[in-house]
Parts: sequence; structure tokens; C-alpha cells
Amino acid sequence: MKPIVSVIIPTKNCLSTLPRAIESIWLQGMSKLEIIIVDDGSTDKSWEWICQLCRKHNNIIALKLDSEGSSTARNHAVRVASGTYIAFLDADKFWYQHKLKQQIKFMEENPQIGISFTNLELINNKNNHAEVTLVSDDFISKACKNNNDACIIPQGAAAIFSHNIIGTTTVLVRRDLYLAVDGFDHNIKLASDWDLWLKITLHTAIGYLKKPLAASIRKKRILHNTMLQLKEMEQVIKRYEHKIKKIDPYAVRSAHAQLAERYAEYYRQIAKPNQALAFDFKALCEQPAPRRLRNIFTDIKLAVYNQ
Repeated sequence: MKPIVSVIIPTKNCLSTLPRAIESIWLQGMSKLEIIIVDDGSTDKSWEWICQLCRKHNNIIALKLDSEGSSTARNHAVRVASGTYIAFLDADKFWYQHKLKQQIKFMEENPQIGISFTNLELINNKNNHAEVTLVSDDFISKACKNNNDACIIPQGAAAIFSHNIIGTTTVLVRRDLYLAVDGFDHNIKLASDWDLWLKITLHTAIGYLKKPLAASIRKKRILHNTMLQLKEMEQVIKRYEHKIKKIDPYAVRSAHAQLAERYAEYYRQIAKPNQALAFDFKALCEQPAPRRLRNIFTDIKLAVYNQ
């Protein structure tokens, strides 16, 4: 029986959260599923647990790699997969009930859609209380003019280029389309998801389901990775801005403003207000917004205080 969806789970030392992720797949209420778990060099007995799981369920495939990174792990799994659709689920996240059914129904009703995503709740680690959703109300109001639960985003590639708000764990994509664009770029470690969504949305319509149908434990940003991520975001912007400019020049300015704002935030966190101020001005010039003006005043105060 050919599966409708292949669920791809890369994992490394996530034994404490992986069972919850797997449990959320059973809550989807679908029989035509295959699950491909890629253990990417775990040292916490994850592999033993995964092998035990495979013996209990004949629709689970286990693969083992040696710390090659999540992009390579996902690409490897998709090549093994046989589902019409690919769904990504990180080992430290989980889905809400019937998430897949809702996406499949929407995509089958709108065959021009090759990829869809949902909102995602960021929850705290103590009582699973939702603190915030990944996709802001501002994006929803701009991208989805109707009041329906789902919409096709106009000029999807430009919208996603303007601001990457897609959580990988919320994505459902046609496998043939994923393979046609050659999947994740394993040379980009921390921005490969954004790169892939742009590759795909330049060739197909993208759908968005407004409800949060997945959840992630909210984590503190690790500062030593931030600069690498920002440099990779710059790389992605340079790779696609000439194509996006033909669709919506404003989206290019928005992407540069978002990047400058992220740089300013980083320098603010490491107590370098002068550098933060320079990027604040750049963000404001690219795309004026009240919060960016407020950031400028904040950094001026910090710079004066540190003199």
C-alpha cells in the first residue's frame, strides 16, 4: 500500500522528546503513512530505542548517519521515501491532531499548491502553555485577505523572501517537487530551510493554514550561532533577490530591513550599541517602521551610557 505521506524525522540526541513527536503522528488518524527516522550520530541510546520502535511498527524505516547535519539527513530520507507528500517533523517538536489531514484536504482541493505550511505555537517547557505563534497577525492580514481558515498566498515567493516565517515542522510538500529542486542545500547549515522554500515557491503556489497545528518548546537563542545564521541569511538574499525583484521590489527591501534588524538585535545583545545603531539606521532606511525608530533611540541611550 503506497503511503500518502512520508514523515521525515531527523534526530540527534533527542531521546527525551522523540517519543512525544512519534505519538503526535499516531494522532493524525491516518493509515497510509510511512515514518522515516534518521539518527544522525546520537550518543544517548536513541538508535536502540528507534530500532525497538521499528520492530513494533512495519511502517517505520530507520536510517543511521554519522553527524552529517539535518539537511543531509532530510535529503537522504526523502530519496528513500515513497509517499506522494513529504512532511517534516523535528524530534523536539510535535503536531496537533489531524494536522496532516487538514493540509492534504486543502492541497487536494487546490492542486496548484505544491507546498503548504501552518502556524506554529511556541510553548514553555513547564506547562505547555502557548506563549506566542510563529506567524504574526500582521503577516496573516497582509498575505491572506479572506477570513477563511486557509489561503493561497499571493506572490508566495516574494512574501516568504520578505520574511521567512515558515516552521519546517509545519510543512507539507509534494515529493516530486522537492526532488525536482534538489532538496535542502547541505552547504547552508542554519538557513537551508529558507533557501528551500524559496526554490520551491518560485515554481509553485504556496498555501497557508492559519491555525497553529504544530508546537515547539521555546528556546533561548544561542549567540555563538547567530552570526553564522546572519551570514547565511545574507547568502540566501543575494542568491534570490534578482528573481524576487521582478515579482515585488518591495519584498527585497523588506528582506534587507529584516536582516539589518537581526544584526542590530545581535549587537545589542552583546552590548555593542554603536554597531547596533548602524544597523538600526539601515533597517529604518530600507523599510521605515515605528519599532525601528524606537530601537534607534534605545541604542543612542545605550551608546551614551557606555561612554
